[in-house]
Amino acid sequence: MPRLPASETPSNREHGLVADGASMPTGFRLLLIGVALGSGVFLAWQTAGALLMIFGGLLLAALLDAATRGLLHILPVGRGACFAIVCTIFAGLILVGIAWGGYTIVQEWDELHRVLTSQLKNIGNRLADMGVQTPGPRGGRITDEQIASILLPDPAGLFGRAQSALGTAGDVLLMLFIGFFVGLNPGAYRNGLESLLPHKRRHLVLEIVDEMADTLQRWLVGQVVTIVAVGLSIALALIALGTPGALVLGLMAGVLNFIPYLGAFIGAVPIAIVASSQGITMVAWVIAIYLFIQIIEGYIITPLIQRRTVHIQPAHALGMQMLMGTLFGAIGIALAAPLQAVLRVAIMRFSGRKADQV
Repeated sequence: MPRLPASETPSNREHGLVADGASMPTGFRLLLIGVALGSGVFLAWQTAGALLMIFGGLLLAALLDAATRGLLHILPVGRGACFAIVCTIFAGLILVGIAWGGYTIVQEWDELHRVLTSQLKNIGNRLADMGVQTPGPRGGRITDEQIASILLPDPAGLFGRAQSALGTAGDVLLMLFIGFFVGLNPGAYRNGLESLLPHKRRHLVLEIVDEMADTLQRWLVGQVVTIVAVGLSIALALIALGTPGALVLGLMAGVLNFIPYLGAFIGAVPIAIVASSQGITMVAWVIAIYLFIQIIEGYIITPLIQRRTVHIQPAHALGMQMLMGTLFGAIGIALAAPLQAVLRVAIMRFSGRKADQV
C-alpha cells in the first residue's frame, strides 16, 4: 500500500491541516491569483501618491541611518546620541542655508526669470523671422513667459495658491516624520516586519530587505556627494564667467543630478539660454565646462562612490523615468531611480540571481 505524504495523512485531514489548494482546480486557482493581483494593482494605483510619499520618507530614513552609522565609527557614543547629532547638523545646515543664502537666492531667482524670459523672446523672434512657430496647446503658440515659467517658475507665483502650498507642506511634513521615526529606530520596524512573515520565508525576505536597504543607502550617499560636487562646481564656474543667476543655476543643476541621465540634460537648458545673453562664445564656454563637469561626475566620481551599488542600464532608467513621470508627475521622475534600484534587487533575489547580475 503506497504511503500518503505527511501533509495528507488522515489525522491531518481530520484537523483541516491539508491546504485547500491541493484539491482546487487549476483554472479556479489562476482566477483567484488574477483577482488578487488585479486588486493589488488597483489599490496601489488609488494610493500611489501616498505610497510615493511613504517611499520618500523611507529615502530620508535611509540617509539619516547611513549618516548615523558613519558617525558611530567616529564618536565613542551610542546610536541615539549619533542620530541626534546627525539631525541637528542637517537642521542647522538648512537654517544656515536659508539665513545666509535665502535672500540672495530669491534675488538671483527673480533676475534669472527675467533673463530667461528676455532671451526666450529673442529666440522666438528669430524663429518667427525664419517662419518657425513654437506650437502650444490646442494648436496655438506657446508664449515666452509660459516657457520661462516651465524652466524656472516665477517667484511671485510660487505660493500663489494656498491650497497647493498647504498640500505640499503637508506632504513634506509627512515625509519628514516618516524619515525621522524610521531612522530613529529602524530595527524596531524590521522586527515588526519579521513578526508578520511566515517562518519558512522569514530568513529570505529579511535578507532581501536588508540588501535593498543597503543598496538604497549606498545609492543615496553617492547621490548626495554627486549633487554637492556638481552643484558647487557649476556654480563656481558660472560665477567666474559672470553668468547671471549663477548660484541658482548651480543649485538647480546639482539637484537635477538626483535624476540619472535625464537630469543632466534638463539642467543644461536654462544654463545655455541664460548664457546666450552674453553671446555665442559664452554659450560655447558654458556648455564645454558643463559637459566637462558632467563627464568627471559620470566617469570618475559616481563609479568610485557607487561601485557596489546596483547598476541600471541607461535605457531602463530612462524608460522608468518616463513611465513614472507620466503617471505621477515630477515626484515620480525624482523617485524613479531609487525605486527601480530596490525593485531590481527584490526581483533578482526572488528569481534566485544576485543583484549585481545584468
